[in-house]
Amino acid sequence: MEHKRFKSALRRVPRSWSRLAGPISLMTITLTLLAAPVFAQERVDHPLGELEYLPSPTGVLIAAPHGTYDANTAPIAIAVARKLGAGFVVARRFTADGKRINVNRPTEGAGLTCQREYRTRRAQEIYGLYTQAVGAAALNRPLRLYVEIHGNSEPRTSQTIEIATTGISRSEASSLSAAYPDILGRNRRQIPAYPEIGVLIEPLDRVYFEAACAKSIGIFSTDLVPRVMHFELPRSTRMGEAQEGTAQLIAEIVRRFLVKP
Repeated sequence: MEHKRFKSALRRVPRSWSRLAGPISLMTITLTLLAAPVFAQERVDHPLGELEYLPSPTGVLIAAPHGTYDANTAPIAIAVARKLGAGFVVARRFTADGKRINVNRPTEGAGLTCQREYRTRRAQEIYGLYTQAVGAAALNRPLRLYVEIHGNSEPRTSQTIEIATTGISRSEASSLSAAYPDILGRNRRQIPAYPEIGVLIEPLDRVYFEAACAKSIGIFSTDLVPRVMHFELPRSTRMGEAQEGTAQLIAEIVRRFLVKP
């Protein structure tokens, strides 16, 4: 089975820039662009689904491994990446025989404990493709921050955004918890219909969705992603105009974790 190669980033000089100024300015612009490459969005097709990714030198990557199964997480992840100037990786479809292929770990099956997820050859293959896409989007360097966007319909978490983490300190989590009411307030002033939603974040809080499998046998256990934020979004934050509000909310939260104390 053949797959598209993970290509090197492309360098381009936009044609429209040639009309901005005279020869000296144009030469300066061209040299600047060559020194700071523009990365091309890439796509990897597979019979069971597809991966789309955009490399970035920022060291920040936004991902949606269940971009179809977790409704609207793919567009939210891309919107967050654009707001931050970050890279992204989204996976779409990846279901077979009525089971979700988990993509960010080598297993199948949704809503199961880690021990009960099915390990299969196709899940291992797709996980391999996903880790390659993450590596390519990260330019094969350890990331400063890796963010996954997920969705759920669990009644017990319907009023809360949960953030499972690795490599995040308790003091960082406490700082976000203290700042969150103001972050949410600004968001709701821009979008009055945005839900009054709380936040729980590890290691400060205990969360229902701990991302245990991704931490033990998946992408979170690799050296490529030493700092991880795993967002679990209730349905109310992923539908209609709430999508834009959620992208803005996540972007503002993520920015706090990119500032060195």
